[in-house]
Amino acid sequence: MRRPHRRGVGGWSPRILRLPEDVAEAVNVAMGAPPTDVKAVGGGCINEAARVDTAAGTCFVKWRPGAPPGFFAAEASGLRALAQSGTVRVPDVLKPPDRHDGALVLSWIEPASSGRAAMEDAGRRLAQLHSLRGLAPGADADGYIGTLPQGNAPSDDGAWLTFFRERRIEALAGALPSHLRRALEALPLEQLLSEPEGGCCLLHGDLWSGNIICADGGEGWLVDPAVYAGHPEVDLAMTRLFGGFSEAFYGAYQEVAGTLDREWEDRAMLLNLYPLLVHVHLFGGGYISQVEATVRRFQ
Repeated sequence: MRRPHRRGVGGWSPRILRLPEDVAEAVNVAMGAPPTDVKAVGGGCINEAARVDTAAGTCFVKWRPGAPPGFFAAEASGLRALAQSGTVRVPDVLKPPDRHDGALVLSWIEPASSGRAAMEDAGRRLAQLHSLRGLAPGADADGYIGTLPQGNAPSDDGAWLTFFRERRIEALAGALPSHLRRALEALPLEQLLSEPEGGCCLLHGDLWSGNIICADGGEGWLVDPAVYAGHPEVDLAMTRLFGGFSEAFYGAYQEVAGTLDREWEDRAMLLNLYPLLVHVHLFGGGYISQVEATVRRFQ
């Protein structure tokens, strides 16, 4: 989820940190060696993050004092699911956290400037992930998007559109003024959107530009997911919400998935109601006007 400042495994600053004792121990367990050097990674408002050197190598660690039970375990589970798909590049989970761990230790990815090859790599691999259809919408367990709990329970009828309306739109609409909430809930989503052909696929779930790392060697890595199964256009839509994805990314995606039709940008606006509602909850009412503009467009 978008933060006031760009964060990611890349973009670290020279600021020296002292790790909390439990976080240092998590690194020690994950790497088999204690931290020898810790440098802050450019962060946002949700987690502390650092590049950590040890005698056994370098890792990335992020932590959050007072993290709710399962906060980092949910992210680790999502990273493992994406890795097991054999498609997108994601960091390795070096120490699987339990429900009470307040830190997550991952492999370090050395960043480079955003380049064409890395964007093409990410786009191509995302399309490969989205080609693996046949899943029911949702997930076996709830998770988080940013710090906001994300309900992933399947809808009673097993339909994607019902899931999107109930679990993604109506679940968060209570933060809106009453007139806007009623207008949002009255949108004919079933007429404007469609079920994914062949069933749902795994989604990254929080695919804004701060969650892609262009690495040395032209690899595009995805980080900070909020994984569940849904319509593949959910991920594509979010890449449009704040920008930052090059035409090379979309070109490579379409080489694998086929050409996007002319109406997909309209569908993207509707699908982006969910991340906009998340932003209303996390960052305040400044995003309400964007929700209202979308609702008016499709009334």
